[in-house]
Amino acid sequence: MIFNISLGYNLIEKKKMEKLFEIQRIIIEQFENQPFYHRDLFNNISMDNHVCGIIGARGVGKTTFLLKHAINSGAKKRKALYVSADNIFFLENKLIDLVDYLYKQTSTEILYIDEIHKYPNWKQELKNIVDTYPSIKIFFSGSSMIDLIQGKYDLSRRVSLYKLFGFSFREYLEFYLGKTLPKITLHDLHSSHLSIAQKLDIPRILMHFNNYLKIGYFPFFKGFVQDREKFQSLENSVQMTIYEDIATLYSLKTPTLLLIEKLYKFILNSSPGELNAFKLAKTLGKDFESISNYLKYLEQAGLIRFIFPKNSGNAYLRNPIKMYPDNSNLIYASYLPLAQDQIKGKIRETFVVNQIQNMQIPIFYSQNGDFKVSNMIFEIGGKNKTRKQIYAEKNAFILADDIVVGAKGIIPLYLIGFLY
Repeated sequence: MIFNISLGYNLIEKKKMEKLFEIQRIIIEQFENQPFYHRDLFNNISMDNHVCGIIGARGVGKTTFLLKHAINSGAKKRKALYVSADNIFFLENKLIDLVDYLYKQTSTEILYIDEIHKYPNWKQELKNIVDTYPSIKIFFSGSSMIDLIQGKYDLSRRVSLYKLFGFSFREYLEFYLGKTLPKITLHDLHSSHLSIAQKLDIPRILMHFNNYLKIGYFPFFKGFVQDREKFQSLENSVQMTIYEDIATLYSLKTPTLLLIEKLYKFILNSSPGELNAFKLAKTLGKDFESISNYLKYLEQAGLIRFIFPKNSGNAYLRNPIKMYPDNSNLIYASYLPLAQDQIKGKIRETFVVNQIQNMQIPIFYSQNGDFKVSNMIFEIGGKNKTRKQIYAEKNAFILADDIVVGAKGIIPLYLIGFLY
C-alpha cells in the first residue's frame, strides 16, 4: 500500500505564491505614489511580540499603517508579504498553509494580513501558527469588534493588540496644512490654555475646526473632492460595518441587522440624554437583553459611544446614561437636510467624548455640567455660554466653541483636539 503524505507547502502552487507577491508589488507601487502622514499613534505600536494586531473602525488608517510597516520591513525584497484576508487566494488555500510555504520555501520573515476577521476560523489557525512557526512574525489588522478571549482559542496571551482611532483635530491640521503642532495634556488644558492658544500660528483656525467636525476624522477623506462624496463613502462604510462586520462576527441574519441599523439611526437622530436601553427596548417592542447586546455591538464596531455615571455598577454598565455617535462626521453624513443650529450642541459633545475617550481617559456624566473628567467638570457650549450650571463647582470649566483664545475658566473647545 502506498501512502500519499502531503505537506502544507506542497498544497500551494508556486505560481499562486508568485501572484501574491505580484499583487503586493502593485499595491505598494500605488501606495508609494500617495502622501504618507506618520501619526504619533504609530510610535506606540511595536512588533516585539510574535503576533501583533491593530484594530479599529473602518476608515481610520489600518491598511495604511500595515502597508507602510510592510515596506519598512523589506516587502520590496520579499522579506515581508502583505495580503488581504478577502483575497480569492484564500477561497482555495488556508492561512496556515501560506505560512508553512513562506517558512519552508522563501526568505519572508513577516506576514501582514489585512482584515483578518474576514478569514473563517482565523483564531484557531493563528494559534496553530504561533505554536508551530516561531520564526514567522504575523501582523494583522481587523475590526474593532475582535475579541481575542471569546471562544475556545484564547489568544490574549499570544497576541499584542493595539487600537487605532481617527484623526484628532491636531492630526487633521498637520495632515492638511503640513505643520508640526504640539500635543497637550489635560493639565495643560486648564492651566496653560491661554498661552497655548496664543502661540498657535494657524490663521482661521475656527474655519479649520468646523471643517474637521464635518469631514476631518477619517484619513481616507483626502481622496475625495466633494463633501457629498465623503458623506456617501462614510454612509457606505457604516452599512458595511453593520451588514458585513457585525453580521459575520456574530452570525446574525438580516432582520436582526435591520434592527441594529434602526438602533444606530435612533442614536443619530436623538439628543444624547433622550435614549437608554430600556426606552429603546420599549419603543421597538424588544427585550432589554437583546437591545443591550445590539448596542454593545454598535459600540464595539466604532459606530456609537457610551457615557456612564461615575462609579456606576454593573446595572448601569448595561444601560448607559448617554449615547453618542462615535464621531461628529457621522452626524454630518446623516443630517445633511437639517439646520446646523439643531445639532450643534450634539456635535460639540460628541467631539469632546470622542477625543477624550480616544486618549483612554475616563469621562463620566455629571449632574452639574456636562462631563466629569479626572477632577474637572466641563460644561460645553457656544461663545456666550455662562457658568450658571457650574457656579457651585470649584474645578469647573466652560469649553466654548467659536472662540480662538479663552479667559479664566473658559477654554476654547478646539483645544480638546490637541490631546493626541
